[in-house]
Amino acid sequence: MGVEIVKSLQIPERIREKFLSEILSMYAEGELSASRASHMLGIPRAEFYRLLAETDTQLPKKLNKSIKREIERLVSEEK
Repeated sequence: MGVEIVKSLQIPERIREKFLSEILSMYAEGELSASRASHMLGIPRAEFYRLLAETDTQLPKKLNKSIKREIERLVSEEK
């Protein structure tokens, strides 16, 4: 799980993996924004998005709903 990022975290090694897992879980639940999560991990937001893809972390439900509405709106405009 994001081995390079886990190694670069400035926290005790024994809790790094758990810390990363918690941050990703909080993001997926909508408790943290991508900006805040990346800041907490000390990485750029683009790297955070890469980490999400590497770990198959789901997008927050709120974001999924927003994307779905936008796609539906675009489809309806094309008709």
